Amino acid sequence: MKQIAAKLKHMALAFAALCFAHVPVSAQGISILSDAETEWFIKQMMAPILEQAQIDPRSVNYYIVNDDNLNAFVAGGQNIFVHTGLFTQTKNVAQVVGVMAHETGHISGAHLARRGDGAGGPTAITLASMLLGVAAIAAGAGDAGIGIITGGQQAATRAFFSFTRVQEASADQAAARFLEGAELSGRGLLETFRQFASQEYRIGIPQDPYVRTHPLSGDRVANLERAVTTSQYYEAPMPPEWVYYYDRVVGKIEGFKMPFDATLRKYPVSDKTVKARYARAYAYHKAVEIEKSMAEITELLAIRPGDPYYLELKGQLMFENGNVEASLDPLRKAAKAAPSEAQILTLLGRALIASENSDHLNEAVKTLELSSFLDAENPFTWYQLSIAYNQSGMKGEAGLAAAERYALIGQFGPAISNARRALETLEPGTPKWLRAQDLLFLAGQSVEADGRQRRRNLTQ
Repeated sequence: MKQIAAKLKHMALAFAALCFAHVPVSAQGISILSDAETEWFIKQMMAPILEQAQIDPRSVNYYIVNDDNLNAFVAGGQNIFVHTGLFTQTKNVAQVVGVMAHETGHISGAHLARRGDGAGGPTAITLASMLLGVAAIAAGAGDAGIGIITGGQQAATRAFFSFTRVQEASADQAAARFLEGAELSGRGLLETFRQFASQEYRIGIPQDPYVRTHPLSGDRVANLERAVTTSQYYEAPMPPEWVYYYDRVVGKIEGFKMPFDATLRKYPVSDKTVKARYARAYAYHKAVEIEKSMAEITELLAIRPGDPYYLELKGQLMFENGNVEASLDPLRKAAKAAPSEAQILTLLGRALIASENSDHLNEAVKTLELSSFLDAENPFTWYQLSIAYNQSGMKGEAGLAAAERYALIGQFGPAISNARRALETLEPGTPKWLRAQDLLFLAGQSVEADGRQRRRNLTQ
């Protein structure tokens, strides 16, 4: 799941129309956004919470879901999917922190791994009811048989939901403990559940607690009030830097997602706040009003001259407007200010290649090599690196980078041919030669597995 999610995330960079990149995933019903600043901010908020949960922050991956609902969820182990609505539908950063602490509670409790335990009994109920129902139908009692099957499924559903309600309540209490240990207020977590309870009352969601995967919000509020309001940190404010970046991220997301006119209505030019300027910068960029977008970014950089994410946007605006050579200065500054941001490094490497200046090729290779080291699951970085290698006359390395790219996007035929090309040129026994061998073997295994599956499908 980790590799699949990473591929979805990084395919976005192939389009690179904004610092935000967008990947529709129709089969999943979701789309993933990729943005260095938002992901960085999430990691900052999560650091003290993960420390309290005794979870290695390097083992947790974050993915931004392009969805306006106030939500986040854990999937595939330690992957946290954060809806954009968690920022735009909340009132303050404390609410975001509270929800993220709750999701950490799921990871800490290994709830996904234990879902199988909770499903065991319900599965047995479902199978038993289906067998009895089929027997009744075969005996001529069709209505009775269907009733048995339906009743068994309802019983199984209630049993499984009862199990998940326990997990949700456990994650709530874990969140309260983590926030207390990190000396953070749980007020935001409480506010969020009160917000859910208010929405439920308004829209009239049925209040049958037995057919819900979560405890009723009213119950959660009552339980959390006891845990949260007694904390000595209940009235403590959130760190000022978090409040600042929360506003930035909200403005950025809204400027990127909202219709142009709606953005300017919410953030008129008379509003000189950082949040408003950032929102307008993205809105103008989206509307291809480059000069106005650049003016907003210039004002933001006047406030924080070395900000890597402002510099990233400035460089990207220049790059996409055809000023490739001029874009290199802000992008280099952004990379220097945030040397571990793979997305910024990839953008810089791309601009260095696009400059068509041979003097920049060595820098492009080193920049993209570092980016691929920091994030080895980004197909677009490998694509750009293969170009840089090829233009530098490094044919073996170019073949290896291309093989990495094709393997990540599931095109195993080209992965095999490029791995072979790399093996013909690279020095035998070196790490890169061994990696090309590994890719050749793994891609070959995948092709064989695909062939076996197709043959099975034909015989069915």
